[in-house]
Amino acid sequence: MSFSSGNHGMGADGDGFRADSGQPPAPQVDELTIAQHAPQGRRRRRVWPWVVLGVAVLAVAACGGTYAYFQDRALPGTTLWGQPVAGKSEQQIARMIDDQVAAVRVPVTYEGAQAQIDAADLGIDVDADMIAKQAVDAKRSGPFWMRYLPWEHSDVAPTITPEADPTVLDAKLGTNSAKPVDATLKVTEDGAHVETVPGANGSGADSKAVADEAVAVIESLGSRSAKTVALTMDTIEPNVADATADQARDSLNALIDAKAGIVVGGEKVATFSPAALLDASRIEPNEESTLKDGETRSGVVVFDSSKLQSHYDEDIKPHYATTKEDREVIVNNNDEEVVVLKEGHDGVRIKDGADAKVGEQAAEAFAGGEGDVQVDGEVDPMAVKKTKRHVVVDLSDHKVYAYENGKQVKAFNMSAGQGNDYATGACQPSGDLCTPLGDFEIWLKYPSQHMSGTLTLSDGTKETWDAPDVGFVNYFSKTGCAIHRIATDTPYTDAQIAAMGKNTSHGCVGIGWDAAEWFYDFAVQGPDHGVTVHVQQ
Repeated sequence: MSFSSGNHGMGADGDGFRADSGQPPAPQVDELTIAQHAPQGRRRRRVWPWVVLGVAVLAVAACGGTYAYFQDRALPGTTLWGQPVAGKSEQQIARMIDDQVAAVRVPVTYEGAQAQIDAADLGIDVDADMIAKQAVDAKRSGPFWMRYLPWEHSDVAPTITPEADPTVLDAKLGTNSAKPVDATLKVTEDGAHVETVPGANGSGADSKAVADEAVAVIESLGSRSAKTVALTMDTIEPNVADATADQARDSLNALIDAKAGIVVGGEKVATFSPAALLDASRIEPNEESTLKDGETRSGVVVFDSSKLQSHYDEDIKPHYATTKEDREVIVNNNDEEVVVLKEGHDGVRIKDGADAKVGEQAAEAFAGGEGDVQVDGEVDPMAVKKTKRHVVVDLSDHKVYAYENGKQVKAFNMSAGQGNDYATGACQPSGDLCTPLGDFEIWLKYPSQHMSGTLTLSDGTKETWDAPDVGFVNYFSKTGCAIHRIATDTPYTDAQIAAMGKNTSHGCVGIGWDAAEWFYDFAVQGPDHGVTVHVQQ
């Protein structure tokens, strides 16, 4: 049999089969059909993005939950007196402290007697709410991402200062105690500064050791029990010693001398009085003690912002006036203020609400060593109108001249000391009974005075005088010389003195009865200075 050479045979690439394969021909399948029914390449399912997203969602949820949970609770890593309080609310922490204060009992012994002393006996007053707030607020001022890290620790350790009173032990232990007296401060008699009132030591069984043990138990928050304290009689020093009070005095007087007060528009418009500063402060010997809300510290002095605000609202602000009034004063020839005729005031306009926190600002300023509080507003400053008064006593002219603002306003005849030469005014060599030369100030005045005395002269003789009802006395020298109404039994006028033609006094300057009262009113004396007097030949 022969085969054709057509395409019906088994080429290597043909549709038949090889002649030598011995296999039946493969069935024909349409290529399009194969393409349509062939399985696609297997898709890879990417699961990891969903895992990451899930983890992120959980992390965000956890962070959000943590943030919400700790909003009003102590943050992780927070301890109070070394005891963990993380996760506890203010109320829970405050209750822990209050419960511990109420439960503390310190066993004490004294010469065989035993007693249990509690916190109330020791004057321990703990502000649990304030301490709890400090614990909850701890770490919140730090970086946000560190607040919730438990290994970032913050220990809140406020100081508890008991009022150690030995007399509380007397009834329980049979001791005989005298309570120590703390040194305090008071305003000076002239109201210009503050001064120390000394304290005093006490005696008896010193309750400080008992108080210290009670405080240690309270600060353990239940982790330890009180140990027995054996007491002995001793001298007990006050909580505030004189030296501590002196420090506080100096701090307050520095503020007083700096005229600590209110500044508006660059002008000082008011000052806190010594009484106000004293009332708004207290002495705290322990400079590490915990302060109450609104308090600031400067060394051993603690300022209360609420009291400073009250003094501002009640003592300073009501005296503001929108229209100024000029100040009027009398000064002497040295330009020193003698008498205030009119205090005057600035015109002050405070911006609405600008002084609502003056107390806080003042407390912070005083604690920082600053004396003034800046308040937003406007000031029309007052002017100071000065009237200058000066007196000249001329011994050779036998005159007293009164000057005001550099102009002579009055002149009086006068009789000087017997020891002054009537023609020249010079003092005789012995120096007896002379009116002294020099510059003086009026320093003491009496509308009427009984003048009497005895003076031993240089030759050994004695000069005695007794002059009742000497009117309108103005002392200018510290040796006892004054300008006054001439000491005569009957009225002597200015003209009659001129007609005498001699000096008659023991060193004083006598003027006419008709001039003395006017001069008395003219030659004013203030708390610090008086009208100046120049005595010349």
